[in-house]
Amino acid sequence: MLSYQALIKKLTEGIFAPVYLLYGEEKYLQEELIVHLANSFLGPDTDFGKEKLEGSAFSLEETIARLGESGLFSRRRLLIVENPPYLAPPRKNKEGNMAEDPDDHELSEKNCPELLESYIDRQESSLPENILIFTAPQIDRRRRLYKLIDKKGIAVECNPLKGETLTAWIRNKAARLDKKIDNTALERLLWAGEQNLHYLSGELEKYSAYLGEDQKVITAQVVDQLFSGDIQGDVFKLADAMAGGNLEKAHNLLELLLRRREKPLQIYFMLVRHYRLLLQAYCLLEEGLPPGDFAKALEVHPFAARKLREQAANCKGSILEDVIIALQRTDLQIKTGRIEPAQALKLILSRIDYLQSAAG
Repeated sequence: MLSYQALIKKLTEGIFAPVYLLYGEEKYLQEELIVHLANSFLGPDTDFGKEKLEGSAFSLEETIARLGESGLFSRRRLLIVENPPYLAPPRKNKEGNMAEDPDDHELSEKNCPELLESYIDRQESSLPENILIFTAPQIDRRRRLYKLIDKKGIAVECNPLKGETLTAWIRNKAARLDKKIDNTALERLLWAGEQNLHYLSGELEKYSAYLGEDQKVITAQVVDQLFSGDIQGDVFKLADAMAGGNLEKAHNLLELLLRRREKPLQIYFMLVRHYRLLLQAYCLLEEGLPPGDFAKALEVHPFAARKLREQAANCKGSILEDVIIALQRTDLQIKTGRIEPAQALKLILSRIDYLQSAAG
């Protein structure tokens, strides 16, 4: 099995396999790899040589036969098969357990491995005539068909990117747009919390269009000016304003969130989560945990870990505990209908400000 980056490198070098399996939760990575494959393998024939099929509508035998049909406008073919049932996890039985033999799945085709192996063996290993791509959110690695693809083709697991891998992806995406993104701008974008690649790609394309051809660097100022807003990033700014004793700014940020029609309960839960992470970061500081280990301990992005660590350094543990207790009491009031969520948010900000002021 190859990584996303390793496959990109192979495609850049012009190295192809006759069959690919792209699976996992991150659909955008699958789509991106298909674009790379189509551009590298089909070249100018991309619009004519690429075809997409729904896996449940065709047997593997029919799919391979379709791939062998000659195209009118392209000498090469690239066929994408979405959600093939013969690679999917087996259904649960009446007792709720998975079938012991994945190839006993009612949608599985017993001769699939033999069919695919025959197709692969007919292809030129250095430069296949056609390419078959399977895509799926989930597959069963126990299947003989998966093992065959992993051995004679290329399988890539496309899961959400994190940490330095996500950072590298953003930089590479900016480079493909003929831009660079400076460290502060990258930090602002990552801390926003929305790490869906479709969303991040859209943001980067927006910044690039705004800068035009002359300006090559995406700065923090550009991100702040154009960023479409994200609840996690704004909740952090809100908590940061509270830590600085700026209650007015915190209320203004809350009003901004409410005007964007963010759900008050979601804002509240994000606020609770933030203060819990903040208390955890404070405890880690007290324990003397090295700065580089905070991201793993808190299970957040390194940029977020650094921000939490900086904020926790300016807090008192006893105050953080009092804030969390106050948040829990307000949570009970919301759940019992004694107070509306939006009003509860305004009151809890004043309560947090009071606790911090009294301690100072």
